[in-house]
Amino acid sequence: MSSIPLPLAERLDALVEQLEMSYDEVVAEAISAWIEREEERRLLAFRTLASANSMLVEGNRVIDWADSL
Repeated sequence: MSSIPLPLAERLDALVEQLEMSYDEVVAEAISAWIEREEERRLLAFRTLASANSMLVEGNRVIDWADSL
């Protein structure tokens, strides 16, 4: 396993001491929060793409309609 930068390790040490939690608990909570945030970002990106795709379809319908005139 790779090491973490010293300033981050010091912050982790302080947090573990303040919260009276184990390193494993703090790290697991941090990883869980990061994963949730990344899943939310991906979901938002997929929703944005779906919205853009639906606008493209609507735009194509307008062009088809205009061409039919």
